[in-house]
Amino acid sequence: MLLGGKSVNRKMGKDIIDPDVVDTIIGKDTTLNGVINSSGTLRIDGRVEGEVHHRGDLIIGETAVVVATLIEARNINIAGRVNSPVVAENRLELVPPSQVEGDIKAAVLVIAEGATLKGKCEMTGPKPAGQGKAQS
Repeated sequence: MLLGGKSVNRKMGKDIIDPDVVDTIIGKDTTLNGVINSSGTLRIDGRVEGEVHHRGDLIIGETAVVVATLIEARNINIAGRVNSPVVAENRLELVPPSQVEGDIKAAVLVIAEGATLKGKCEMTGPKPAGQGKAQS
């Protein structure tokens, strides 16, 4: 499905990250220290140290190592190693061989067999339609 110029897969009414449509890649031989502020779809295959504030979808690949004070994005798919609190506005997926150490927060959480999580989990649930609008 094409949505706003981006390819979006839909599964059970939820947006799923399309790994074939990526705006920015941090390659496996790259180390980035600092704060990332971005939008679109970001894929990390290298090492990131600092903070990730992303307004779009985030893919942390199998070769990635992310050590951060905070990772936040709309939808997040993790297959690599993460040592950080993680906040997904919508969906957070942990897929093998991911290793996540840190507290996580998401509306929807999927942990596949073979993925590991060491930390606390808070599921906020999907936002109700019309949330934030004034009620009569």
